[in-house]
Amino acid sequence: MPPPAWRDHDTFAARLEAWARAEPQRIALIDDDVPITVSSLRDDATRLAGGLASLGVKPGQRVALWLPNGADWVVSFLACARIGALVLAVNTRFRARELADVLGRGGADWLIYWPDFKDIRFDAILDDVPLHILQRLRGVFMAGTQALPAASRQLSGSAAIASGGNGPHEAALSDVQREGRLAGIPAYGLRALMQHGPAAPAAAPNAPAICFTTSGTTSLPKFVVHDQRTLLRHGDAVARRFGHDATACILGTAPFCGVFGFAALAGGLAPGVPVVCQAVFEARRAADAVSRHRVTHAYLNNEALLRMLDAAPDHDYASVRLFGFATFAPALDTLPARAAVHGIALTGLYGSSELIALVAAQPLDDAARRFLPGGRLIYPEARVRVRDPGTGRVLPPGESGEIEIRSPSQMLGYLDDTHSSAQALTDDGYFRTGDLGYAVNDRHFVFQARLGDTLRLSGFLVNPAEIEAFLASLPGIHACQVVGADRDGKTVAFAFVLLEPDTEPDPQGWRDACRQAMAGFKVPAGFHVLQSFPTVESANSVKIQKGRLRELANELLQADRPAP
Repeated sequence: MPPPAWRDHDTFAARLEAWARAEPQRIALIDDDVPITVSSLRDDATRLAGGLASLGVKPGQRVALWLPNGADWVVSFLACARIGALVLAVNTRFRARELADVLGRGGADWLIYWPDFKDIRFDAILDDVPLHILQRLRGVFMAGTQALPAASRQLSGSAAIASGGNGPHEAALSDVQREGRLAGIPAYGLRALMQHGPAAPAAAPNAPAICFTTSGTTSLPKFVVHDQRTLLRHGDAVARRFGHDATACILGTAPFCGVFGFAALAGGLAPGVPVVCQAVFEARRAADAVSRHRVTHAYLNNEALLRMLDAAPDHDYASVRLFGFATFAPALDTLPARAAVHGIALTGLYGSSELIALVAAQPLDDAARRFLPGGRLIYPEARVRVRDPGTGRVLPPGESGEIEIRSPSQMLGYLDDTHSSAQALTDDGYFRTGDLGYAVNDRHFVFQARLGDTLRLSGFLVNPAEIEAFLASLPGIHACQVVGADRDGKTVAFAFVLLEPDTEPDPQGWRDACRQAMAGFKVPAGFHVLQSFPTVESANSVKIQKGRLRELANELLQADRPAP
């Protein structure tokens, strides 16, 4: 049976409008157990687009979206897509240093955020962002607050803040004075803007829609841009490959700010399948949502899935058709057996910021590879090959090298970085993944490891050079190396430090500084002072033995564990 005609549209605004006309009472989202129809979603998105446009948000401008999963995130994204503004997706676990990087290098014109989500003082985090970066913003929009002035009390300095109530029957925007560090920058209540008249859609299918951050190959993340047509096409491909039909329901608990969570969201929105939004992953709540909303599909990392099954071993998973997982914690090898106890179909996944997540999945009928990372590409026209990174020779199936993929889901490029965009692709259009693996055939592959030293921490790709650079900037630290280590089946960061002369170790001070500057999952689980790093001489240079450091980190963490 062919898909309905409304799915032919290749902008979010046009597809949402056509979907709302065809199935106005269809459930699009379930946010905190509250169902939201597609007509309500369309109305909120078009009105918010009108409100944003009335305040000066224009096509091509950049809107940093710093919100947890939920209706406000989805509505804000759809509103920006309608206008043609580019969303800079910001992780809610980011702190001042990381936020400043996204706002600054990402060239943000506007910021949407939730001042006090889950008792996290995002205002206080903003307060630590350098003033010259904040002053570049044209305005900020606040979600989730009932009283805007109260939400701005933690800011210091002087600002004129325009306030709007967030309730559906509250008054229109009015100017008030409030002390704030957002000097001269107006701030508005997001909900009040949803009372505005709708804006006409202005975006073309090839308009940049969202920008994801990735660790890249230096200490600074790259910003990966995807356009509207590509995102919708990928959502359609995900739906076809994984069976998102009219009776499906998707669990949306992976953060929408990353490609893993966004691919699941797009796999619901594009074909018109409801998505159950969860602002933060809590294992028991996720299991409850599966039972309560008859969830059919979920896409999580293996650690999260195992935690969910452990938290609710007696739950009803009868509605589940497929749980796809990415292997972010390789030491957890009990997941397949645990899923089998519940009769849950399970398969390994693959993706990247540049190709979008869920671009490949292992076939369910391939018993030998079904639970391995990698898979068969979901696009019939997509291709994979493996190249020897030393000789440049394309390798036959079964031989390990760098994985290269050509797919319709490929990025537009890296934001404001044409050189890196060109370097990321081969002359014939394959993306250089930087991953080690082997091909099964020209559409099927197995991922083995990162070619470099990039870490997966709490499901997020992190370049250790970012943590190393920060630690090396602290007083008394001469040099630093950060590696991944295993703690209770979870990959954590571990830092090895060389001190300046006459300096005493200060692990607690280093840890506190990291917690202030970066997301909690990046804070090293341990620090160890060395006299020198272990090295080995190659033909061209002296290289630090990261493998030896990883072994030592695991030994040190094991020694710190209390006796059973």
